[in-house]
Parts: sequence; C-alpha cells; structure tokens
Amino acid sequence: MTMAISRSIALFTVAGIAMTLRAQAEDAPDAATKVVDGVDITKWVCKFCTFEEGFSFDPELGVGYVSDDSAKFGEYTGLDQQGTYLVANGDARYRHTDGVWLDLSAVDLGLDSRYFGVEGGKQGQYELHFNYKELPHFISDTARTPFLGAGSQLLTLPAGWIPGATTDTMNALDASLRDVNFETKRKLLDLGGTLESVQHWAFAINVRHEDKSGMRGTGGSFVFNDARLPMPVDYTTDQFDASAAYTAARFQARIAYYGSIFKNDDHALVWSNPYIPLGLGGTQGQLGLAPDSQFHQLVISAGYRASDMMQLTAQLAAGRMTQDDSFLSYTINPALATQPLPRNSLDGLVDTLSWNFKLNATPADKVRLNLTASYDDRNNHTPQSVYDWVTTDSGLAAPRTNLPYSFNHGLLSADVSWAFDPMLHLYGGCSLDEIRRDLQEVGRTQEGSCWGKGVLDLRGNADVSLRYTHAERTVSDYLPNPDGTPPQNALMRLYNMADRDRDELLLRIDVMKFAKFTFGFDGDVTWDKYYNTAIGLLDGRSWSAAADCAWTLSEKFSANCYFSHGQIVSSQANAEMLAPSPLWFGDSTDTTDSAGAGLKYTAGEKFDFGVDYTYSRSKGEILMQGATAGFPDLKSELNSAKLYVNFTPKKKLSLRLTYWYESYRSNDWALDNVAPNTISNVLAFGEQSPNYDINVISLAARYQF
Repeated sequence: MTMAISRSIALFTVAGIAMTLRAQAEDAPDAATKVVDGVDITKWVCKFCTFEEGFSFDPELGVGYVSDDSAKFGEYTGLDQQGTYLVANGDARYRHTDGVWLDLSAVDLGLDSRYFGVEGGKQGQYELHFNYKELPHFISDTARTPFLGAGSQLLTLPAGWIPGATTDTMNALDASLRDVNFETKRKLLDLGGTLESVQHWAFAINVRHEDKSGMRGTGGSFVFNDARLPMPVDYTTDQFDASAAYTAARFQARIAYYGSIFKNDDHALVWSNPYIPLGLGGTQGQLGLAPDSQFHQLVISAGYRASDMMQLTAQLAAGRMTQDDSFLSYTINPALATQPLPRNSLDGLVDTLSWNFKLNATPADKVRLNLTASYDDRNNHTPQSVYDWVTTDSGLAAPRTNLPYSFNHGLLSADVSWAFDPMLHLYGGCSLDEIRRDLQEVGRTQEGSCWGKGVLDLRGNADVSLRYTHAERTVSDYLPNPDGTPPQNALMRLYNMADRDRDELLLRIDVMKFAKFTFGFDGDVTWDKYYNTAIGLLDGRSWSAAADCAWTLSEKFSANCYFSHGQIVSSQANAEMLAPSPLWFGDSTDTTDSAGAGLKYTAGEKFDFGVDYTYSRSKGEILMQGATAGFPDLKSELNSAKLYVNFTPKKKLSLRLTYWYESYRSNDWALDNVAPNTISNVLAFGEQSPNYDINVISLAARYQF
C-alpha cells in the first residue's frame, strides 16, 4: 500500500511538472519517449499554464431585424423600432510579460444602448480606464397632444384654438392632436485610474459626466382644470471621486472626496391655457423645473485588526448640499398682485454628518460576535421666510412659510453566530433604530427588532435555513399639519410615521442529494399591523414562494427551471378632510407569478445551442367599501422565448444565430379607453396600455485575430 501511494505521488508530481513546462518532447519529436510508472507523458500539455502574450482581437459583426415598433419592448434595449439594425460587438486584449495589459470592449454599437470601454495599465503599479455608455429609456409612443413646441420650455396652442369650459367643448381639439413620443437618453463618460506603486499607498481618481436629454409627461393645472404637458429633459451631472488609501500589516485607512454637480438647462415650463379662464385665471401657466444643485462630501475610514480574534472598523463622513438657483416670479398672471419675493433664491444649505463603528470578534471557539453603531445627521440651514401662496396661476391663498426639514438617525445592532454542531449553525441579533425629526408630523420614531436563524446541514444532502424576525415601532405624539396649513384630519397617520408591529418568516431549502439534480425553495411571509391608526394604512400582509432547479442530463445536455408566486395585501381607511371617523375602506391585492425554463446542448467545440422561456403575469385588485365606485383590475402578462445557435466551422471563426419572440398584454384602467377629451376637466395624452408581439432575429460572425 505504501509503495502504491509513493508511486502515485511521484506520478502526479512528475505530471504536474510536465504540464507546467509544456513537455519539451513536443518541440523535439525525435527525443526519447518519457514514461513514468508505465504512463507515456510526452504529449501532456497544460493549456492553462501558457502565459497569454501579445495582441488578440475578436470582432463580431452581423445584422438583426425587429418585426414591429414598440416603446415598451425596447424600453431600455434600443430595439424600439421596426427594421434592421447593425450587430457590432468586439473585444481586444494585449498582454506583455512585464505586466503591461490593455482591454477594449464594445457592446451593441449598432443600438441606442451602446457601450465602449478601454482599460489598461501595469499590474501592481497603475490602472487607467475610459468608458462611454448610452442608456435609452423609451417611455411611451402612443401619446397625443395639441400643444406646439413639445420638448421646449414654451408650449403654445395652434392658431384658431377655441378654449372650452370642458375638454368636450374644445372644438378644435381633434384636428389639433399630433403624436408625441416620450423618451430620454443618457450619455455617460467615465474616466479614471489608480496608482499603487507607492509603498503602502494606493491612489484613485474618477471623473464622470452624464447628459440626460429628451421629453416626458407632466401636468399643469388651472384651479380644477388640468392639462397633461410634454416636459423637456435637459440635465447635466458631473461627479468627481478622489481617494488615498494606506495599508499596513494590521491597519488600513482611507480618505476620499466625492462631489456631484447637477445642472438643468431648462428652468421653467410655460404653457397656454386650453380652458376658458376661471376667476382671475390667466391665459398662461408656469411650472418650475428641477433646480441646479451641488453636493460635496469628505469621507475618512479606518480599520484595525487588534488580534486574530478582533477587528475594528470606523468611518466618518461630512457633506454639504447647496441649491441657490434664482427664483421664478410668483406667477406670470398680471391679474394677481403679489408681494415681492423675500429673497432672490432659496439659499438652500444642508449639512450632513454620518459615522459608523463596527466590531467583529471571536470571543470563543465557534462563536462570532458583531457590534455596529451608526449615526446620520441631516441639518437643514435653509432660511425660513413667508411666501405668497399662488394657486395654479389663478388665485391667492394665505401666505405660507417654508419648512426646512432636518433629522438625525441612530442605529445600534448586535448579532452573534454559533457553530453549535457541524450540522447546525445558530444566528441571532437585535437592533434599535431611532429617527428624530423637526418640522414634520412626528418628532421621534423608535423601532426595536430581534431575529433568530438556524441553518441545518444534512451532510451534503440538503441545507435548511429558517429565520424569524419581530419588530416594533413606536412614535411620539402625531401632529397632522406641522405648519397649520392646509388643515388635515387629526386621525390621519402617515404609514412611515405610525406605530407598527412587523413579523417576518424566511425559509430556504437546498437539496443536493442527487449527483445530477439540485433543487431549491424559498418562502417569505410578512405581517404588518398599524395598531394606532384610524385613517391611513391599517395593515399589510405579504407572502412569496419560489423554487429553482438545475439538471445535468449528460455531458452535453443541461437544463434549469424556476417558479415564483407572490402576493401583497393591504387595507386602508379614509375620510373627508375633517370627518371624525372613516367613511370608506379600501383593500388592495397585488399578485405576481413567474416561471421559466432553459435547456443547453453542447456538441464538442463546433456546435452548441440553447433555449430559454420566461412567463410572468401580474394582477392588481382594489376593492372598495363605502365608496360610490371601485376600480377595475390591473393586469399584465408576458411570454418570452429566446433561442441561440453557435457554429464554429473553423478554429477562429464562429457564427451565432439568435431568435427572440416576446408577447406582452396589459390592462390599465387609468389609460385604456381614455381619449384626450374623455375626462371633462383633464386634457389627457390618450395613451393606451402597451400590447405587442415582437420577433427579433440576428445573425453575426465573430473572428479571432
């Protein structure tokens, strides 16, 4: 037995050396055959031991076709329009024995969702990167509007427009409607690098520039009359990151700066009034758009390994947010007499301060302890002033004072893990979470929670994990209207500032007993009870179950599957503004189901194919009690199938054929059958719920240079 073991060790040792050195006999075919313990190892070659050196380039070019137009189908992919598109991808790599490297990557250059990136450097010394990305968001392609100038800051009505008291009396509406597509596009440039060549030190810097342009929908009102408006989007965001990190044997520290500057080239949206003006209402309205703003933050963090049994980490961050865009005038309606603005801009100023401290320790064998303390303070220094209150450019109400909200948030938590047995691990912990606010409905919320978890390892056949959490949130006295305006029902409670009990149960099962088949199951149940709420959210319940599997049928065939079902149920009560008790109740139930399966076949190095299928559906039900009318159900259903075939006729040439079919159906009562003039006091876009059947096919070739 001992001799057999010794010979085996010798065999594997020699074999390892042979693979690492690539068997010199391959370069010298006349050399004597090398035999170890009766095994010829002459042609044993380690394919993964060879250092990749030089330049390689793998371009992929082809053509694809989309069968129909659909903003929903191409929402983020760029496949929103019928017709052909260019398939253009590629990768390039360079490696040198001195550690210099370069990677280039191009993805979807023929689509609006294109990406190009370059990374390079020298291992252990420095790294540089440059990335360019475009991210489209196609929102709607079924909207119509009578307004001219869509996408600009000024919306006018066509010549000959006749204002109406209601939408159905706007006689020129039908002839004036024109299609408008809502979409935005983000263009991102990212440039940065790291330097690690200085002993114990590493430095990093990154600059990111983003332009977001396009158009989306918003709304503007005149008293009780509303019009849906195409709103321009023209945003610019610049972000800066710089850091220096120090690393020693037991100590690590880092100091970093982060900055963000946001600019909006459009400061106001002005639109013509399509209705007959009411009272002192004017012929135009004005809506302020997102103001310019800045945020700057300095972060210091450190970690210290006091011993093999204890590690400490801490972080301190201080930041400042500012917003000093010039105010718009109160109104553009000359019939409304207002006082001068108390200042030219908001002079918005918010200071932030946060810190956290963590202790990780192993006080005993098989026991691990984690302690965490964190604090987050938002101190709003924006000055308070009294402002005239203009209602929809149509009238004046009592002046109001702005409320510069501030808060501080503290959290303490502790958890412990115990390897009770090789088959059983136990976990548990508690936390105390407190938020203090000013100028809001509740001055303090405090939530305590505790949890326990057990993980059972059935000797490699299965793993079972069960976790239970109980949390209780209590609040201080509730003030429905902190500034006294407008009046609100004293019984109302906001759900995030209301007394609440929460219980949650999580279950996970993984079965690995069978060599070629694995199975997993997830279960989650949550109960919420708002026990001191009379008007508002009363309770919430949710549960979900999901299963997944993987099956290796053979060396060539593999398959996978999944299924999930989830339901969220909530109940709420409401009343007229000052009514002493609820007048109606509403129960909402959201149900989602999804399932999918996939199959992959590999026939050597020249051919493989795969197919994936996905199905999902959702349903939203709203049941009313005590109200005059309810709501129809919200529904959606998706079927999606993808097929790919890869063929490699030559060593460096591969062909890829893909086919994608997707069908989507949806019903939304807020959109369906709502024409621009269906609602008497709302000039709508007339959008419809998205429904489509799309086929996408592409053929591309990739060649390795």
